[in-house]
Amino acid sequence: MANEQNLRPSEYKLSQEEAKKGGINSGKTRRRKADLRKAAQAILDGTFTDKNGKPFTGEEAFKNSLLANLANPNSKNWGKAIDVFVKLTGADMSREEKQQIKAQTALLKAKVDVLTGADTSALDRLDAILEGMKNNAERSTDTESETE
Repeated sequence: MANEQNLRPSEYKLSQEEAKKGGINSGKTRRRKADLRKAAQAILDGTFTDKNGKPFTGEEAFKNSLLANLANPNSKNWGKAIDVFVKLTGADMSREEKQQIKAQTALLKAKVDVLTGADTSALDRLDAILEGMKNNAERSTDTESETE
């Protein structure tokens, strides 16, 4: 709770002009990042041809470039490639986060099966997945309440 005893005066006070500039720059940065995400997705979704006329997807190009950078620890992009690899493999996530992602993925697959009619037992699997997600959520809230 905030009161006079635990409030500290702000060391940096921005004028209205500085705050306005900061807001404008923040918007520019958000738009630039959104454009980069859209461009990256377009590249991953696209199909290209190499100099020999052989078609390849953007996803294949990404995988090959990542593997090439991981294979050479002396390259200038090796550290960035390691960071991307760690994020892609989920090594920077907790076990609960990985379980949650697995459950969400299974749920999405089951929904696709239901919508496409590929499997009649998909509804049973969907119920089991939802129950598992509910149990995971209950366990995580129990562990959080125990640690407090």
